Amino acid sequence: MNKWFSRRHIMRPSQYAAGLSVLLLLVCVYGGALQAVFNTGEPYPWRNLWQDDYLHRVLLFSFGQASLSAFLSVFIGGIFARAFFYQSFKGKDFLLKIFSLTFVLPSLVAIFGLLGIYGSSGWAVKLLQAVHIQWRPDIYGLSGILIAHLFFNIPLAVRMFLQGLHNIPNQQRQLAAQLNLRGWQFIRLIELPYLRQQLLPVFMLIFTLCFTSFAIVLTLGGGPKYTTLEVAIYQAIIFDFDLAKAALFALLQFVFCFTLFGLSTLFSAAPETNLSYKELWIAKQSSAVKIWQILVLILVGLFILLPLVNIVAAAFSAEEFISAWQDPQLWRAMGFSFTIAPLSACLSLLMSMGLLLLSRRLVWLHLTKIANVIMNLGMLILAVPGLILAVGLFLLLQKMEFGTAHLFVVMVMCNAFSAMPFVIRILAPAMNNNMQYYEKLCQSLGIRGWQRFRLIEQHKLAQPIKYAFALACTLSLGDFTAIALFGSQQFSSLPYLLYQQLGSYRGDQAAVTALVLLLMCLLIFILVEGAKNSDKNENANDKT
Repeated sequence: MNKWFSRRHIMRPSQYAAGLSVLLLLVCVYGGALQAVFNTGEPYPWRNLWQDDYLHRVLLFSFGQASLSAFLSVFIGGIFARAFFYQSFKGKDFLLKIFSLTFVLPSLVAIFGLLGIYGSSGWAVKLLQAVHIQWRPDIYGLSGILIAHLFFNIPLAVRMFLQGLHNIPNQQRQLAAQLNLRGWQFIRLIELPYLRQQLLPVFMLIFTLCFTSFAIVLTLGGGPKYTTLEVAIYQAIIFDFDLAKAALFALLQFVFCFTLFGLSTLFSAAPETNLSYKELWIAKQSSAVKIWQILVLILVGLFILLPLVNIVAAAFSAEEFISAWQDPQLWRAMGFSFTIAPLSACLSLLMSMGLLLLSRRLVWLHLTKIANVIMNLGMLILAVPGLILAVGLFLLLQKMEFGTAHLFVVMVMCNAFSAMPFVIRILAPAMNNNMQYYEKLCQSLGIRGWQRFRLIEQHKLAQPIKYAFALACTLSLGDFTAIALFGSQQFSSLPYLLYQQLGSYRGDQAAVTALVLLLMCLLIFILVEGAKNSDKNENANDKT
């Protein structure tokens, strides 16, 4: 009887419908888009692939700047994480939350803040002039790209390394103090074994993010000399409309990203970024070490905080602050952005949950390898450039009268697909735990479908869903990839408007646009933190 019941339960098609539909949608959309791009235009001569000097320069710069950015981010992040961990000061929690804010900050907003600090008329130049030093930093080119990448990735490395430092048992620290292990000996014998587990995941993650960087390189690159594959795809489409070359670059980027993704998952799992606070025992630091760590905290803290302060200060000190709010383009961009973002987040949530329903069902049936393949398909979306997806959808729909409504749908779909890997990573633990805890109960009571979600699963999924929705909203709000192709006076978004204002040196208007984006991201960030804290409190109550 039990075998018959289990077999009948396994064969119920409705349990696989949602996940299979999402898989079919992904295959159709991405397959159709890629086919449309590859079949348009003259085939690119593959024999010239390794003779193309431009491609060689693009690949060399892409790998070079990503390697340098990742190394500096890991090195500086590791030094700052140690200083942050061992020193107590007022505002420590606030600084950590500011570091978390950079996760959800749109690239162009950060670029505006960095230009105000390190630009030709920024705060750094004014400070140097005050002490009679005539030197102007060059924010454009490799130096500007590195500064922007460090702004985003140092906080990411810090959060991950802090987790490793928190995991060191107090007993090991006390034993090291009794044996008088200090300095490099303490780092090598006590800290490195815990930090080494996260070095490769942190480096690979930051390398991948910098390798696929688009808005930062497009804005701060300063010319064709500093071009990544993603920007080369954009240039091939916009300036040359050479879709064959763009398709080739997209294929190369997919291969490289797929290889990086495989290496990162092969050698180690993704590290946690949620800090587990416990009663810590920390040995007293020497005066020299304390001074050095305080200096590191001040310098890196200012590096992260000053661009954010500049965004607010530039907006409220702008001479055209009032008139900038009367610009109809600003309100049009706000209308599109604030409509596309929640719709994209909802679509991303629905598709991710459908894929996870199928994956966890296969795990329950001990088909773990197939489930992992399905999960990896959802994560590999990051390897396909958003530009290629947008162009492919445009080509597929070009026989239609392509208007604002069609562009709106393309933007929603592109942003939803781009957010899926992050939403999947957030929802997967809770959904898999629900499967393990409640599946037999639901089978015995005959609870399934919407009733199962309402009565059983929503209590554990409510906070992760809120967190995933807020994060997907923020990613969509700050997305610049797809809108860079289709943006116009009639169809715009806040990042696209900010890019136009920066390019035409409309500083006052750009300051207001950047402030709007910063405030919206800050609001969503507060919701994200609230969801995470509520989730922690609920878990603590459950344990109690």
